[in-house]
Amino acid sequence: MKNYKIYCITVLQLVFLSLIVNANTVTVNSIRNFIVDSNTIISLDGVAGGQSLFEIVGTGGYKIRFRVADDVNPTISAGTLSEIHLISDIKGPITSLQPLTILGQEVFTTGDTVYKNIGSDAKLVPGDIVAVSGIINAIDNSMQLSRLELDNSIDQWKLRGFARNINANTFTIGGLVVNKNLIPVDNCNNGFNENTFVSIEALTDLNYDGVLPLDTLLSITCESPDVDQDSNNSVPVVVEGFVSGIIDLAAFEINNLDIFITVNTDFDNGETEHIDIGTKLEVQGTLDTNTRQITATTIRFVDHRVKMVAPVNPSDITIGNSMLIFGKLVSFIPQTRDDDDIVTMGLTTSKQIEIRGFTDSQGNIFAQRVRDKGDVDSEDVTLRGDVTDINQPMIKVNNIEIDASSSTFELNDGTATIQEFFSVLMVGMQLSIEDASYNQMSNVLSLGNIEIAESEIDDDPDNAIPTQPLSKLGNTINEIVGTGGVGIATITIAEPIFSSGFE
Repeated sequence: MKNYKIYCITVLQLVFLSLIVNANTVTVNSIRNFIVDSNTIISLDGVAGGQSLFEIVGTGGYKIRFRVADDVNPTISAGTLSEIHLISDIKGPITSLQPLTILGQEVFTTGDTVYKNIGSDAKLVPGDIVAVSGIINAIDNSMQLSRLELDNSIDQWKLRGFARNINANTFTIGGLVVNKNLIPVDNCNNGFNENTFVSIEALTDLNYDGVLPLDTLLSITCESPDVDQDSNNSVPVVVEGFVSGIIDLAAFEINNLDIFITVNTDFDNGETEHIDIGTKLEVQGTLDTNTRQITATTIRFVDHRVKMVAPVNPSDITIGNSMLIFGKLVSFIPQTRDDDDIVTMGLTTSKQIEIRGFTDSQGNIFAQRVRDKGDVDSEDVTLRGDVTDINQPMIKVNNIEIDASSSTFELNDGTATIQEFFSVLMVGMQLSIEDASYNQMSNVLSLGNIEIAESEIDDDPDNAIPTQPLSKLGNTINEIVGTGGVGIATITIAEPIFSSGFE
């Protein structure tokens, strides 16, 4: 394998993190281990200092914009962080509980959301003031929260998102209408136009009810929703976010970035067919900072994929909230695509329903897409998900039981015996069963064709080190340029950190 020289180039980038902090390291998205030392600059919402590293980084769940020094490796999975800029996306009041809404933005939490000063969002009441970080959906500015902190002492509100419906007097961000009040717009080099990403600040408004326009605006500042512009033409990058648009079979959008798939692009925890509007991805690759285009070397599905096709009865649906399928509760979220008005209208008769979605670390299932597949057929059901238990011939996928004693099996694109299949099957793998039979009384699947959909249990970015120099727009990159990356997830704390004492 070729040894790559790493240029001494840094780039400021916007990141939603999944961090595990241990000793003086920060693990980004569970697989990228960066060093934090006494020279690392740390700020929170633009303010540097005032808190120790433990207080800022160690509490978890923040979105972060960061720089990585020139010791970063080719897959952007190790190196020293020179800057960490933690960002709150919203500081403001709870305006609704069903659905959970903050300052006009519909949000949702998972079992991976980090809470501070409150045990769960179930304990919130309207009017509570919170500071949250999360991943923003460019379509409607709804959010999946990675962090929620209750803080009724906040005396100045903040909101980041896409400005729309702009006119002389007002504009909207998600469900919030904002009165401009002749406030000048800062840092908008390309003008304050439709879909411009902004950060606004406002005075606390005790009369704000979530319906009336916000009338206490203090500032409007244009920002990048993901990576900042950089003087270098090509920069290695890791970007995580919701897919906001599909360009064609080999390209899609995350915020204002175009992502291109090549024949050399590797996939983790999913395949091309799973890329859809609202899917949360981590893209590792090379960013052309002039065109805002990324050539992807690896695309990783951050959340483990779930697919279900099975009979659903009208009584199995709680409109606007959730659905029971295979006896499992599947929650609807703001990003759920409701192609056939099932989420909003329910069912009048039993139907064969397809769910595509994801699970969190607690095993909770969330629907990304819901579709009507026609008349009920218990002899043609599908299930894809994580193997949670093995007791030959029984398998549990997302704790849904499969009796594989009469199933057929595939391994490496060929047929296999039941003994061969179970000899390689492990808990944590992704498994798919199709054309199966479903007994609604016993809640057990049987027959069908079973194959391992994803054998890799632990993600490893170094599996995707390119063996040839990358090319972008006709320019050959002979060395991989070292820098940081972009993403969003959760900060998990296993034990006290930064024991060496530096702050």
